[in-house]
Amino acid sequence: MTEESNIKRRDFLQLSTVTLGTIGTAAFIWPFLKSMNPAEDTLALGSTEVDIGGITEGQSITVKWRGKPVFIRKRTKEEIQEARTVQVAELKDPANDTDRVQKDEWLILVGICTHLGCVPLGQKMSDTKGEYNGWFCPC
Repeated sequence: MTEESNIKRRDFLQLSTVTLGTIGTAAFIWPFLKSMNPAEDTLALGSTEVDIGGITEGQSITVKWRGKPVFIRKRTKEEIQEARTVQVAELKDPANDTDRVQKDEWLILVGICTHLGCVPLGQKMSDTKGEYNGWFCPC
């Protein structure tokens, strides 16, 4: 064999080895990377469709999303106006009402207390509404 054919053969073997090594490494790592994706049942819980057509003004409903209660309320014109007149500086989380909602009449909240993780009262007409006639957490 000539020197030139040995170089071509060596280059071919080197390229083949690197290519097979790369493919083998990718095939070995792929299951580990795939296991980091969320499971199909978790993805299914991520989206919830709710028929809000039957909700009247001032009414609230509770739905489950990812195992958590979500409060959906169709606000009255008075509630919208009251929320817009609140001084932003008085709020712990200073944001305007227009920044908090996408459509003025709908208020959608995850119904979990930030203190101890319980579900606030106030969704039912018979529930205690607290000082501000809203949701009340007994904890």
